[in-house]
Amino acid sequence: MSDLDRARSLFTQGVELFEAGQWPDAHDHFERALALAPGRPSVLLNLGIVRMRLGRWDEAVQPLQQSLAGQADSVDGWLALAMVLHRLGRLDEALGAYRQVIEREPSQAMAWGESAGLLREMEQTQEAIAHYERALALSPEHEMYRYCLSALRGEPGPQQAPREYVTQLFDQYADDFEAHLVGTLQYRGHRHLIEHLPAAAPARFEHVLDLGCGTGLCGPLVRARAATLWGIDLAPGMVDKARALGVYDHLKQAEATEFLRQCEPRWDLVLAADVLIYIGALEALFEALSAKMRPGGWLAFTAERCDALPNGPAQPRLLPSLRYAHPLDYLQATAARHGWIWHSHHEATLRLHEGQPMPALYAYLQRSRDAT
Repeated sequence: MSDLDRARSLFTQGVELFEAGQWPDAHDHFERALALAPGRPSVLLNLGIVRMRLGRWDEAVQPLQQSLAGQADSVDGWLALAMVLHRLGRLDEALGAYRQVIEREPSQAMAWGESAGLLREMEQTQEAIAHYERALALSPEHEMYRYCLSALRGEPGPQQAPREYVTQLFDQYADDFEAHLVGTLQYRGHRHLIEHLPAAAPARFEHVLDLGCGTGLCGPLVRARAATLWGIDLAPGMVDKARALGVYDHLKQAEATEFLRQCEPRWDLVLAADVLIYIGALEALFEALSAKMRPGGWLAFTAERCDALPNGPAQPRLLPSLRYAHPLDYLQATAARHGWIWHSHHEATLRLHEGQPMPALYAYLQRSRDAT
């Protein structure tokens, strides 16, 4: 068998391994195939893509560029390169690669949608809107495109962020989430929220729920005050990271309101750090919380604030950042309707945004003791 025949066999086996999710073995087969048949665009493309799947983003660039040097009209090659460059923060290059895809295949909805997201990051709002509109026209069932358009146009938007978006966002960054959030962005919301629990709150709680626990930032800080500590998060990758800490008694991958409607414990303390920014309308969440709180139980949360629009009702606003902000009047009125006593609130830095301190509302509520 010639080297070329062996390379073809290794490549075919590598594709089968890739499709079976056996990415390290697929990577090995593609590298061996490339050693026998250097410069083959199809092998280089698949090697770059499997490195993406393995999270080896820096190492994916070269084989993808080499594959395009030999097959410049490859839509798959340009799309893969654009995604890698986007992930690496090389935004201008990524945008150029997305434009190559669109030029070759104008009906490629993903390229329009992903380039729209990149343009939004670059604050090129009008062009981002145009790209989202084109993506939505090509893929009208895509909830995320509609959500982003609402954010950029300043429209009310859906009641909460698309579940798939939140899950993918946090699963994508699960491995380096804590280092980026706490290290680079100097996030302090979890620590500040717990350190400023009111003096009127008990020193120890029977059942504590960390709502939207992420990688478990709140867990170690509240563990000593919790007889039983639960954590839930929508993203399975985040739950896996939190489980590795070994501080939670129970962890579950679930959506917040759905979990609260079905869970058995009645909570003495619920923490929601950086959760409401992905939920616009809070009626359903507060209703579910109220039904599962013990009378006198505590709720502590952070929120991004916004002012009510002139001559309009106080209501949540979907921001271009794709996060929801809530007027204080709206938060207080919603809480009161569901039997909460607004104990206190204050504003303090949450994290850095573009190098500047970003404020947040820290709120502490107590379930009415008259509640049943």
